[in-house]
Amino acid sequence: MLTSSEENIRIIFGLKLKKLRADKKLSLHQLSSKSGVSVSYLNEIENGKKYPKPDKINGLASALDTTYDQLVSLKINKNLTPVVQILNLRIVNDFLFETFGVDKNLLMGMMAAAPIQLSALINSVFEVARNYNLQEEHFYFSCLRSYQEMNENYFDDIELAVENFSNEVGIKGQQHLTAASYEQILKEKFKYRVSKTDFSDYPKLRGFRSAFIKGKEPVLLYNSRLTEQQKIFLFGKELGFAYMKIEKRPLTTSWLKVESFDHVLNNFKASYFAQALHINNERLVKDIESLFQNKTWKPVALAELLEKYNSSPEMLLQRIANLLPKYFGFNDLYFIRYSSKEPAKHLKEISKELHLSKNQLDLEYMINEQNYRRWITKSLVHYLDNKRSTTDARKTFIDAIISKNNAGDEYLTISILRPMPELNNNANSVSIGFVLTDHVKKKIAFLNDPSLRIEKIGVVSEFQFETPFAMRKMRDEEARQADYEKLAWKEKHRN
Repeated sequence: MLTSSEENIRIIFGLKLKKLRADKKLSLHQLSSKSGVSVSYLNEIENGKKYPKPDKINGLASALDTTYDQLVSLKINKNLTPVVQILNLRIVNDFLFETFGVDKNLLMGMMAAAPIQLSALINSVFEVARNYNLQEEHFYFSCLRSYQEMNENYFDDIELAVENFSNEVGIKGQQHLTAASYEQILKEKFKYRVSKTDFSDYPKLRGFRSAFIKGKEPVLLYNSRLTEQQKIFLFGKELGFAYMKIEKRPLTTSWLKVESFDHVLNNFKASYFAQALHINNERLVKDIESLFQNKTWKPVALAELLEKYNSSPEMLLQRIANLLPKYFGFNDLYFIRYSSKEPAKHLKEISKELHLSKNQLDLEYMINEQNYRRWITKSLVHYLDNKRSTTDARKTFIDAIISKNNAGDEYLTISILRPMPELNNNANSVSIGFVLTDHVKKKIAFLNDPSLRIEKIGVVSEFQFETPFAMRKMRDEEARQADYEKLAWKEKHRN
């Protein structure tokens, strides 16, 4: 049903007027002469910027051989139906118009010029989404990854906000804060009420990390089973929401419902704030340089960084992924997380990923590269998981490998696997990797360590590419198309 917003009413009226004028084969000057409405004002009406007063509508109706009621009615010509459909799509309104400020009038003008063709395209896109069970949130998170990748995963505005906040509350770059310290800042500076809970009265929330309740006194309830590192991240993220005055935000961790792209984007901004607040960029850059200067690969060196920053593996590797492009020029990197509380999905599904690539224009190259990155990451994670199962299941395992894809590109992949019994998650892995360009090889001294070869995890042919269902189906269709083309060629050349 058509939205009753004044803006959309102006747009629909303008499009109807433009369509009627075109049907009558009248120029703007000709309609102006017949109606008494100036050309400039007609132009603003047709572009959805103005809605005429009744006397001008009467003049336009007379000039176009229609009635006042027909002109102002929200009933529209069949050819303009796709325009109304677009105006009523929440995902389009939230994402294109509100979040990214796309000119609604410009898009509507494009729709009006070829409504049937564009409607067919849009309907096809949504049909594909339905067939592959792609929900709205999948689209939002995909857009977030693209947003990160376009910015090379480094955001000056959030880094500056962290710097200003740190100065305001007296946090020094070399200072090491505890979860209790962040909690105290939330209470004193932003007047939060912070309490721990086991969510015993709400069994569906027992696996959640937190719940936030808006009000004059903001309330943050956090799961009593959280580790120190998890509380550090949670309180740091809440400080990000509060300090950057973010209103559109998720109210629970995990998500109850993804309401708009703003919620997804703002959650990312607050998470970035938490990581940057707890792990100072200048300090970590020096530690990364020291790590790269080692002549041999030492997993213990990464373990020492986890302890030094009192950080979870994910927070540390995410922060490293922020800084490598900016400070080290590593522009071909990826971050992948496997995590699942369901035993049947144990280390089978990617729960977060990011890909920075040197070739953003060649879609086939990007797909092949991302599939390889997923495959080699999963191979290393399974190697660590098997190793863990034969020793101490409570221990954190860290390792790295160098691998080479079919195109001849070499990769260094580093993975950290650790159990998370506090939230009934027996295995959680995070990995970071990057293409070994000549520039990267000059930066990392331990790349010549023979222990980093891929042979340590098994022969390449033993593993299969980890490909999402939609991509597998697409490849099946491509294979059928290739066979059809072979068949067609053979039939055409039979004689």
